[in-house]
Order: sequence, then structure tokens, then C-alpha cells
Amino acid sequence: MKAKRVAFIGERHAVLEEFELDETLAPHEIMIRTLYSIISAGTEGASFTGLEREHPGAREFSYPRYPGYGNVGEVIAVGRDVSDFHIGDIVLSTSPHASHWRVNTRYVCVRVPEDLLPLKAAFARMAAVSIAGIRKADYSLGDKVLVIGAGLVGNFAAQMFQLSGCDVMLVDVIESRLERARQCGIQRTVNASEVDIKQAVREWSGDGAQITIEAVGDSRLIAQAVDLTKRNGEVILLGSPRKRITMDVTPMLSRLHLLGITMKGALEWLYPVPESPFQRFTVIGNLKQIFQWLRSDSLKTEPLLTHLLSPADCQRANDGLDARKDEYLGVIFDWSRV
Repeated sequence: MKAKRVAFIGERHAVLEEFELDETLAPHEIMIRTLYSIISAGTEGASFTGLEREHPGAREFSYPRYPGYGNVGEVIAVGRDVSDFHIGDIVLSTSPHASHWRVNTRYVCVRVPEDLLPLKAAFARMAAVSIAGIRKADYSLGDKVLVIGAGLVGNFAAQMFQLSGCDVMLVDVIESRLERARQCGIQRTVNASEVDIKQAVREWSGDGAQITIEAVGDSRLIAQAVDLTKRNGEVILLGSPRKRITMDVTPMLSRLHLLGITMKGALEWLYPVPESPFQRFTVIGNLKQIFQWLRSDSLKTEPLLTHLLSPADCQRANDGLDARKDEYLGVIFDWSRV
């Protein structure tokens, strides 16, 4: 069948192209018609700009590339062994930005509850990154949690920690993102371009945060996160460091050593995908928890949707997320527009 997809055909060059999609389903596959797909400014942005080349351990990098991160679509056909999904179901998957796609139901594929709007459900994919930080952190009610970075991942992490009873401070240098965070209910935000962040954290916490979440993926901010964390506290790496930098890490390592600070990586894929009675946390289980928060409106998304675009506007969408971060935050493709 003829379908359409977003393609990166060169560095910073995105197009919507037609392609031939084989309609033959494997026994465990379903075919979806995409309703909405959300862009990850970090992972997909690194592919768009070519930054992924610098990622330590990155595999061979070349164009064209076919991005995708979070896809909400309607099931239009099912393979012969599929029993958990039916035609007409709305599902969230990690499928590409494509009008139609064959989805492996043994991987990330979860039914969206009927009372959850598909557009809102698309944000669950980004929140699934954030929840890894919650799962990894050793926190308790009332703990001071500092979140560095007010993008989608940092915003959702701040909301989740606040939902969990923690005292949260969210830090960024872009005021419009902090304003959106306040609209989401984040009670304490700080613009690091306007104040001394170390002094602000000291006044709030006394001697540093119990838990600091680095939600950007900037190695320099990781060093700052350590500097803002108290004795026996934790630094959680939620963002993926990619850009190579040269810096003296001895002060950071010395503080980790002398103050007993623990640093943890919080990658969502550290957890198994399918639900299991032998696994406390799984990717699918995390998504179902996020759906519950979205259904109850405990997790806010409306202030985060800055652009609902046609996939034909993929160049504009990726340029905006890369260069106009004060305007572009939550960018979703509406596939009814093609």
C-alpha cells in the first residue's frame, strides 16, 4: 500500500515522502492508521542535527533516517495470533512518523483507554522517559527534588515528583518554559539566567537537594547537578549525554566521593518491556500508570502543546525545536492533515 512518512534526507533536512508499505502482517503484528505522533526534541533532534554522530558508542550514522518516537494510531488489521488488540482499538507504540505502520505487539504497544483523548495520550510517550527517574530515585515524602531542564522530560519529571509528595524546584533558562511549568502546577520555578542558582537552591533547601534530576543531557549540567546536591544525596541522569566536551571532572568526582553522593543512570529501556508478575516495573506498566494520571488530569499536558502541525510541516517542526526553544516545546503531528 502507498503510505507517507517523515524522512531526514540530510543534516537538518526533513521531508514528507511517499513509500510502499508491505501490508502482509506477521502473526503477532497489527496494522495501524496513525492519528498523532509526537516528536522527541532530544533523541530525534540529535538525528536531525547530526549530533547523534558524537554519541559515545553510536552505531554507523548516515542519511536518510526515518524518525519516530511516540505514535498513537487506530488498529485497522490484526495478525492471526493477535488476541489482545482488535480493529478499532487506539494504541500507543514507538512506531515512526508514518501514516500507516505494522506494529509488533510483542514490543511497545499498549491500548489507550477509551476515556483518554488520543492527542493527550501522545504525551504519555515522553512521560515514559520521565518516569524512569522516579523509578530510580530513592525518595521519600517531603524530600527536596531539584529538576534541571524544563523541556517535556523535565516538566513531567517535576510533575511526577510533586505528585509523589516531594518539594520540587524546576530550573531552566527559558522563561516561557518555566511559565508553562507553572501552568502545569509546578509551584517553585527558577530562571537560572536571572539568579544565582546555587544561592537559590541553598535558600530553598539549606544544604542542597536530596535528589537532583538532570533532564537535559548536557555533561556540564551534570557537574552542576552534583554541586547542587547534598551529602548522601542522589544525582539522576535522565537526559542522554551526547555532545563531546572537554572539562576537568576532578571537582565533580571529589564531591561525589567526599559527600557520598550517588549518581544513577535512568534510562527507560533499563526495564523489561512486557508486564510480568516477576518484575515490579516494566515499560508497559509505566505507560499504564501514566495513562491513569492523564485520565485523572493529575498529569497536565494542555500547557505543553505548543504546535499541532501537519506532517508536511516536518521541516518547520524540527527547525523550531532545534533553534526556537522559547516557542517550540510540545510538537505533535496530526495525520488527518495529510
